[in-house]
Order: sequence, then C-alpha cells, then structure tokens
Amino acid sequence: MEVTDIQIHVGDVGFAYKPLKALEAKVEAATVFQKAPTIDEANSKLREMASKIGANAVINVAYDTGVSMTSWRSMKATGIAVLRESDEIVCPSCGESIKRVARKCRFCGNTDLPATAGAASEKPAAAPSSAIAPPDLEVIKATNNPQTWLFVVFGIFALSVLISLLAS
Repeated sequence: MEVTDIQIHVGDVGFAYKPLKALEAKVEAATVFQKAPTIDEANSKLREMASKIGANAVINVAYDTGVSMTSWRSMKATGIAVLRESDEIVCPSCGESIKRVARKCRFCGNTDLPATAGAASEKPAAAPSSAIAPPDLEVIKATNNPQTWLFVVFGIFALSVLISLLAS
C-alpha cells in the first residue's frame, strides 16, 4: 500500500475498523518568509505516520491552527490511525467471497456464517465520536520543525553571557 492510498476522514465513519494508535502531527513555517502550513501538508504528515504503523485510514481528524513555541504559523492535526476491515468475508463452505452483512451465501446457500456476518449494524460499538483518542491508545507525535536548534541557541547564548561575565 502506498502512502497516498491512506484515507483521511474528518468526521465519524460508517465502516468497521480496528483502532491502532492516536496520531498528532504538527506542521509549522520554519522561517518568517515561509507560507502558513495547509491542510494538505498536515494530511500528508498524518498519512506518513499512519503508514509507519500499518494503518490504512485515519479517522476523526481535527485541525487546530495558531502559534507554537517555535513558529507564528503552526497547524496541528490529530486523528486515530485505524485498520479498515474489509466489507467481504470468505464463506466457510465454498470459499467464495461474500458481503460481510450477508445472512446466506449466494453461491452455496450456506446459512452457517461467522458471527460478524449478518450483523445489523456495521458501525463499531467503540467508535469515538470526537477527535480525542480513547485513553488506551498510545499517542504518536511528529513535527516538521525540530526544536533542538532552540536549545542549542539558548546554550550558546548562556555560554557567551557566562564568558563575558567572567572576562569583566
């Protein structure tokens, strides 16, 4: 699966899924002269993070723009990386692919289908309705603006102040 094949869903979804991890991606303008980050850039970062953990969709995505510690132009995207379940299953009798909601195999007529088949609702019971991840999911964070340079500059500044105080 390619990174571009990962689906991004802003709201609640109507398909069955297995939640993997909560994602938090921050994209920032590194300098004053760069343009503000876009939703496409945030989605690209979410897709990249989701592909690393084997997800094929990101659901309940929410975007927040504002000021961060290192940039005046920042966008934070949060969502839940999920593994979308197929809408088809294999008939245990004949081995043909049938819809998950089927009550009877259309090829062999078997009515002894797995418990997931024939369910009235495809929506998972634990589907969160907000962008906040359930407490049992580990949150993965990523940013495109490393903050280590901030600590290096502060260290150099503190060292130069200390040297100037000792020299006088």
